[in-house]
Amino acid sequence: MEKTIFNSTQMATLIEIISQAKPKEYSKYSMVPNNHNRIIDEPQVKVLEESYSTFGTASAVIKVLRTSVFDGFEKDYIIDGQHSVRAGSHLNLPLNVIIVKLHEDTLMNAIKYIVLLNNTAKAWSSNNYVKAFYHIPEYKIFDECMQKSNLTTTDMLQIFMGGASKDYEVKAFKNGEMKFIDFNDSYEMFENVVKVKPYIPNKAFARRSLYKILRTAKDYKKMCNAIIKSAKYLAKANTKFSENEQDFYTHLMEIYRAEFKIK
Repeated sequence: MEKTIFNSTQMATLIEIISQAKPKEYSKYSMVPNNHNRIIDEPQVKVLEESYSTFGTASAVIKVLRTSVFDGFEKDYIIDGQHSVRAGSHLNLPLNVIIVKLHEDTLMNAIKYIVLLNNTAKAWSSNNYVKAFYHIPEYKIFDECMQKSNLTTTDMLQIFMGGASKDYEVKAFKNGEMKFIDFNDSYEMFENVVKVKPYIPNKAFARRSLYKILRTAKDYKKMCNAIIKSAKYLAKANTKFSENEQDFYTHLMEIYRAEFKIK
C-alpha cells in the first residue's frame, strides 16, 4: 500500500492500491453517476479499440475510487478510464487498475478528484463542470441562466463573478468554488443583458464591451434601454452597430454620456 499526496485541490493523503483486472472482473466496478462524470463517447472507445488491438493494453491504466459518498455503501467506482474499460471489455483484454481511497471521503473531495483526473486526460466542457458540481446552488443557478439565455460560460462568469480576475473566475469555476459576488446585482445585470442581446452584434467582444459599460453606468436597466433605443434608430436608417470592437465600445460610451449626462 503506497501513500501519495494530492495537493492540487488541497485534499488529504490518498491510499493507492495497484493491481491488474481481467475482463471478466470489469463488471465488479461501478460507474460514477452520470452527473459527476463524462458520458462515454463511443467514437473514443473505437479509437482505443484500434490502439489496443495493435499495441495491447500493457500501458492502459484505469483509476478506481473506493468510496461510499454516492449511495452510502462503499463501492469501487471507475473514475478515470471508463472508455478503456469499454474497449478492453469488447476485446477481452486485461487492464491495469489503481484503486484509490481518499482519507477524507467526502462527496466534494471525490468530485474534485474526478474532475482533475478527467480534465488532465481530456479537457472537460463547461457543461461537464456544471453537471459535476450541480449540487452546489451557484452551479444550478448558473446552468438555469445559461439554458434560458444561450450565453456562454465566459459571459456568465463575467456577469456573476465579474469583479474578479478572469484567471481566478475560471479556476474557481473548475474547482467547484464558484461564488457569486452579489447575486441580486448580477441577476439584474443578467436580465438586462438578455433583453439587450438581440440589439447588439452577436460577438464576444460586443458583450465584453457591454459588461464594461454596464458596470460603469451601474443603472443596468436605464443603460440597456438607451442601447435598444439607439439600435432602433439605427435600424430605421438601415444601418446597425459597428462590428469593429473599438468603434462599438466608443458608440456605447457616447450613449452612456448622453443618457447619464456625463460631460
